Formats: sequence, C-alpha cells, structure tokens
Amino acid sequence: MMNKNIPMHRRNFKLSPILFILLLCSGATVIAQGFSEGPYGIGYFDIAGPFTVLDLNAPMPGDVSQDDTIDIEDVMVTLGAEIGTVEINEEQFYLADINSDGILDTVDLISIVNLIYNPENSEWSFQDAWNGQESYIFIHYNPSVSNSTALWISNTKQALLENSPLNVHYLFISDRSSSASDVQAIKGEFDEILESFDLALQDHWKTHLHFIPTKTSELENWLAEALSDKYALGIDRFQQLKQIGYLGNPDGFTGTHMSYLAHETLFYNYVWDALFDPDSSYDEITVFDKEIYTGGWASSITQIVEFPSNEELNEYSGMKVELLRGCPDADGNYSDAGCDDYDRIAHMYLCDEDGSNCYEIARWITPFDRQPHHLTDITPFISVIRPGGTRLIKFQESGWPNSLLTLKIRFYEDDPVESPQEFRPMWIGTVQFNPSYNENRPPTIFDVPENATRVEFVTYITGHGWGSAGCYNCAEFCNSKHIFTVNGGTYEFDTSYPEAGDGDYCMELETIVQGVIPNQYGTWGFGRAGWCPGMDVTPFITDITEYVEIGDDNIMDYEACRVSGNDCVTPPVCQGDGYCPEIAMSSYIIIRY
Repeated sequence: MMNKNIPMHRRNFKLSPILFILLLCSGATVIAQGFSEGPYGIGYFDIAGPFTVLDLNAPMPGDVSQDDTIDIEDVMVTLGAEIGTVEINEEQFYLADINSDGILDTVDLISIVNLIYNPENSEWSFQDAWNGQESYIFIHYNPSVSNSTALWISNTKQALLENSPLNVHYLFISDRSSSASDVQAIKGEFDEILESFDLALQDHWKTHLHFIPTKTSELENWLAEALSDKYALGIDRFQQLKQIGYLGNPDGFTGTHMSYLAHETLFYNYVWDALFDPDSSYDEITVFDKEIYTGGWASSITQIVEFPSNEELNEYSGMKVELLRGCPDADGNYSDAGCDDYDRIAHMYLCDEDGSNCYEIARWITPFDRQPHHLTDITPFISVIRPGGTRLIKFQESGWPNSLLTLKIRFYEDDPVESPQEFRPMWIGTVQFNPSYNENRPPTIFDVPENATRVEFVTYITGHGWGSAGCYNCAEFCNSKHIFTVNGGTYEFDTSYPEAGDGDYCMELETIVQGVIPNQYGTWGFGRAGWCPGMDVTPFITDITEYVEIGDDNIMDYEACRVSGNDCVTPPVCQGDGYCPEIAMSSYIIIRY
C-alpha cells in the first residue's frame, strides 16, 4: 500500500538542548507536535492522556520574590507593584495575582497573607506543559515492586542529570504511606546536587524535575493504575507510553542505576529525529503493520508488494526502511516480556514474485528483551527493486520467537540525483572466519556499462561467533580488517572494527544516540564487530568510480584478517566445540546513471 507523505505531519527537530532552551527563552517560534486527543490508554505504545498533579517544584502562587517561600517580603513586593513603586516582571505578576483577575489589589494582598500561614502546593499539568519537544519519565517508589527501592535510593542521581538531554522531565512519586516525606526527601537530595550546577542549569532543572507529594494510589487520574506495578514509566516525544528497561550494569548485571534512565531519553530523541522528516516529501509503502511473526530458526514472513514502476523510481532520490520490532504479551499487546533473550540477525530480502533471486537489502541485530524502532537509509538498493512492479519482501529473524512486526519503506523525492540503476552481486552469505576464509571469498569480476556516471561498492559485514579456546573471541568480539582491492591494486580500501571487545562501547551515550535501544537484559554494552544489539546495521559504502574501467569488465579482490595490535594476522582455527567464528556478508556493486 502506497501512502503519500504529508510533510507538515513529519516534524524533525535536531536542535541541541541548549539551543532549544535559548529559542524558548527568546520567544522564537518552534514548530511542535500538538497534544494528542487520543484515544488514550495505559498500555505500552498507547497515547498518554492528560493529567494534573501537585508538584513541590511548581511556582507557588504568592511567591512573588521567587525565593521558594511565602513571607512578608512577598506582601511588600506586591504592595509596591500595586502602588507603582516596585517593578515586577510578567511571571511575578502571575504569582501575585492570586485570584487571576488581571489586577493587583487588596484581595491579592490578603490572599498572600493567608498563604503565609496556610501554604498550598501548586499543580503541574502535563497537557499545559506539552510542547511536542520533550519526553517524560516517572520514578516510582513502591517497595512491593521489584527494584523500586533500589532505584529510589540510587547514588547516581547527579549522573542522571549530567547524562540527560535537557528536553526531558523527571517526575518523582511514592506509593508509601509516607509519600509526602519520601518525595520531600528526594527533592532535598536533588536541590543539594543542583547547588553545584551553574545558574542556568539550576533554573532549567527546577522546571524539569517534578516532585509529587500525593500517594500514587490516591491520584485521581489514570496514573494511579498505570504506575501501580512499575518502578518507572516513560512518555516519549510521540506522547506514547514507553516501557523502561533493565537498569543494571550489563557487565556483571549489578546495581540499579537511576542514571541509566538518561539512556531511555536519548533513545527517544534518536527515534524522533530518525522518523520525522519535516522538510522531506516521500511516498510510503506499508509492508507489515503490527503483524504477528512467529519467528524460529528457519521461519520467515513474506509479503507481495507492488513497487513503483521503473520510470517512477527515477524520480526518487532516496529510500529508507522503517522497522518496529515489537513483542507481544499474552494479550497481544506490546511488552518487553514477550521478546527473545538473545541477540539475533534480522534480514530483509527483496525477491522475485515467486520467491527466487533473493537479495539482502537491510539488516538489523535484535536486542536482548527490548523493542527497537529504526529508520535506515538503504538508498543504493533502489537498484535491486528495478524494474519495479510486483516483488516479494521476505523478513527473517533467526531464533526470535515472536514479533509484532511493523515494516514500511519510504521513497524520497528531495533533491533529484543520479538514481541507482543497476547492481552486481559480489560476495554473498556467511562464511567461517578461519584460515580458509580468503579462499572462500575469491576475486570477483563485474562489468560497468558505458553510461555509468557513479560506481559504488556497498556491503553489510558483521562478525559473529567466538569459537573455543584460542579463537580470540572472534568474530563477534575481535577486531577484523576487511581489505578490498580494485583492478589489481589501482585502488585499495578497507574497513575494520576496533570497537569489538570494548567493554562498554554499545552503551556509551554517543552510541545510544546512533540507535542502540538501551537498558537491555543481556550483555548489550560490549562492543561487537560491526554491530550492537538492538541496532540497525548501516551499509558500508565506498565510491570507486575513478578506479574502474567504464564500459568494460573489472575485478575486485577481497581478503580479511584478525587484527592483533598493529598486525594483520590469519583468522583463528575453531576446534568445533563452540559457536565457530563467522562473517555474514552481503556485498554489491551499485551503478548509477
């Protein structure tokens, strides 16, 4: 099914957090997603409904001097503003105008005096605060919920703020009988932490940290039920309710780190930035829409798709694939609990209508027990779709038990360029990474037509397996170097994976923002050879136009080695008593004209 994109509904914002705040403070116009009118729900991926809660950090009516207390100074400032001897700003006027009638008078002065003796907590409204640019995470203290107490007392609170993007709100709430004092105490901890921050960050976080003194089960809104069995809950920038993953360190599975909540918000930003293209016009084909995929080692799911014609494909400058690998619970709803416990390779193949001549055009690595969402640029493979028309899409996740699969393909119309027209398969398939590896990847001849204007080498390469003792943790956790030589040495290029085996590469903040779904339930933090669990695999692309003979045959040699220090050494021998090292590779020559 082909759907026409409406650009104004695809808003992509790539402002730095500081710039975003400056724009808001300056009064500049920021296009934002409006507050959704539902339908609302309390399940994961449902739209979060409006709610209002008391907030110890919300501005207090009557606190005209803005020192977090209501006292005689506020009365005197308000009196001065009323008679014209004191100038106050717009926010101070709002705090002084207790009855909200637009004027300052004796009624307001009397109300402020009453508030000195009978202070009231102020309310915070999710709907009023919503600007379409921020996300929200609840931290819930309920000792009957596993890990809730450990999260609440975590000693990583300062790291939470230091690692977080600025476009997130954290809301703290307790379901204990001592809820008010619980929340007041944790507010005191954060107040002390903020004293070491510069004034701009202090002011920012005071408006983005919310301390709710009301007992969770006594809330008069949907949060009472939604939070009842959870230690944390997110609302992303699509206004969707999101599950929070495992907050322990994957290196040893220890601790419950509040700072890891920052990982979730970074991934929310990645998904938003990836999926929303405000300045782009694209057509979209829905291949699967929340389709149940039963998975298994050899199982695949297929769909016949009507692609644009060859002439229509010439009008497109780019192609991307969107994949949401959701997991079903017992009721068929989204839940991490329905996901697989291991990282697997997921492939998308494009085949002829009868299922023959299949070529891998997209690859992902599944996460440990989480539900990732990606948009991946696969523009070179427009060439594989040609001449268009009816084709078969085949999707396979080896070993993954069940999925709620949503897969869509976008065709972009921006900035027409030379369109990918033809392709030549090169090295395809999975081969053991051992001393015979290079023999199993022989030199390959390919022709380049006379009308070619650009020639690219495009490949997916990922290393898997670790073999037995003496295999150096290859090929998943060892650095392998892949060397390509065009026309007998006219041009040589390579790619390698120094991050393989790094103890925390995949969980670094800089990696999460590239699309690793965080807080998985396995060893997701370790660096791998060309991939991270829960991330899309981006194709390695090299322009070789200058080094090929146009209108003639060309040859490319390929060899790989294990990197040991500064040396390139022979791949290891597997003894056969483990998952022997292997390299999964799909490579092509892509020709544009």
